[in-house]
Amino acid sequence: MSSVNILGNARGLIRARLLLFQLWTWRLTVEGREAFDTLVRNGDRFILCFWHGKYTPILPIMRGFDGCVFTSATRKGDIIASIVRNFGFRCTQIPDRGGQRSMQLMKDALSEARAAGTAVDGPLGPYHRVKHGVVRLASELGYLLLPISVDARGKWVLEKRWDLMEIPYPFTRVCLVIGEPIAVPSLLGPEGIAAWSSRLGKALDSLDARAARLVREKRR
Repeated sequence: MSSVNILGNARGLIRARLLLFQLWTWRLTVEGREAFDTLVRNGDRFILCFWHGKYTPILPIMRGFDGCVFTSATRKGDIIASIVRNFGFRCTQIPDRGGQRSMQLMKDALSEARAAGTAVDGPLGPYHRVKHGVVRLASELGYLLLPISVDARGKWVLEKRWDLMEIPYPFTRVCLVIGEPIAVPSLLGPEGIAAWSSRLGKALDSLDARAARLVREKRR
């Protein structure tokens, strides 16, 4: 293993431990977990979809979920991959702008996993714009798309990052919302993929708003 990978693994382990500590301090509300558990229990194939800037709290909250998380094949991606594995997920690293090769790597990973998770506007943005690849995968392979979002009463927002990453404070209220599964028609053409990508983006925006409302409604 190269020194770069060792360093990435070490940083990932430290960040995973810090996130786990934060999780233990959060006053957590999860909405929609029953429907998620039903999908898992029934063996349904699905891809958990979230915005890149939201993944930090989602990973520890969803720990123990037996699925594969997609991240980029970069140094930053190495750190995220280490965090992912420390929470018990499998991980497949995908080249940025890898085109057909990236699609094939994701298909290969899904051939061994009934469920996966991915940041649908990642790894490079634009902000909150769904990349077409996830819809294409769902259409070709028959996977459901399961949107998920999270918000916190107190949080750091990394405003210099393209994704405006959100990291909840310790001891704050955190609300995670899992939406309804989206069944994408098979063998969509380019126009259909674009339309369903837009539909997924609107579902995620709606969940963002729902999570924010829950945070406001909770008194503590």
